[in-house]
Amino acid sequence: MSTFSQLFELRKSLVRFEEEIGLSELNDLERAILEYVGDPSLGDVTLTDIIQDNYFKNYSQSTLKRGLVSLIQKGLINQELGKIDRRQRILKANLI
Repeated sequence: MSTFSQLFELRKSLVRFEEEIGLSELNDLERAILEYVGDPSLGDVTLTDIIQDNYFKNYSQSTLKRGLVSLIQKGLINQELGKIDRRQRILKANLI
């Protein structure tokens, strides 16, 4: 199996899995933001963390903010005040 075949099989598996857990209605950016925020290994995540992550480097700050606001409005992400810095908004993914 070629590298491209393997890559495409992985892509198809990811799409099937995202459909199974209800993420197929989100656009690519919304899915990426939700999956990033929901990654427990990252600890507390803020919009600044998303903006500064290399994965999101090709998106403008306003585009990332729009994607985040959309997820908040859909109830997929909540914001909590930071424990140390009350100006901070900690993002938490809601289980689907």
